[in-house]
Amino acid sequence: MNKINKIITYILLIVISIWTLFPLYYLFLTSIKPRNLLFEANPAFFFTPNLESYKNIFVASTYGKFYINSILVTIPVTILTVLLGSFGSFAFSNFKFKKKEILFFLILFVRMFPPVTTLIPVYLIIGSLKLLDSRLALILVLTSFQIPLVMLILRGFFEGIPSSIMESAELDGCTPWRVFISIVLPLAKPSLFASGILVFVMNWNEFLFPLVLTSVDAVTLPVAVASFLESEGMIQWGAVSALASTAIIPIIVFGIFMNKFLVKGLMAGSFK
Repeated sequence: MNKINKIITYILLIVISIWTLFPLYYLFLTSIKPRNLLFEANPAFFFTPNLESYKNIFVASTYGKFYINSILVTIPVTILTVLLGSFGSFAFSNFKFKKKEILFFLILFVRMFPPVTTLIPVYLIIGSLKLLDSRLALILVLTSFQIPLVMLILRGFFEGIPSSIMESAELDGCTPWRVFISIVLPLAKPSLFASGILVFVMNWNEFLFPLVLTSVDAVTLPVAVASFLESEGMIQWGAVSALASTAIIPIIVFGIFMNKFLVKGLMAGSFK
């Protein structure tokens, strides 16, 4: 019976893997198809690869600029979000002050409604600061929206650290800041990695705010993918597929190497 269960499990895993990976495979396949095969009624899976689409986006377009914009926005947002979120989580998990839970709920409230509802006020604020179409605007906005998520993940872990450890450090003369840097952060590495991975992926794929707040100089990859339209209004499927294929490479690589930290980090705050 155990052998049958294993066989069924493996079959299910294979089916789920194929179901999940096939869109990525077909995306890459479309990016290397000759132009005349893109609109065939019956999809072609065997053909002579054509790298014209990659040549167009790398040589004839400003693709590199979009890629650099995404990197220069996503990395600072990830670092700032994890840093500020860890500060806030430590404060809420270790200090006592009035209306603490209400204040924490208000911070989380930012994540409880669609970001589209804040587009107009955010646009007006960024416009008044004269930061439209700048990477700094995206960094400030995206960081502010991701901090509650990091605080939600890290607070559970920080509260699971035995208070006796921190009390012993305080008796030895450590200030709260020293306790945070020397004791809490080293213990919180799995959760810090997990929250950092989630923030990185979310912001790399962010579309709404870059679409509204940028126009030329600070356009990121998701917006660039959506903007590959011909003058007649037809989508350039080859260029879009090539751009999307290269855009997902950092996420795949990041996910493969950081997967173990993601699992450990999300489970770390589940037990006390």
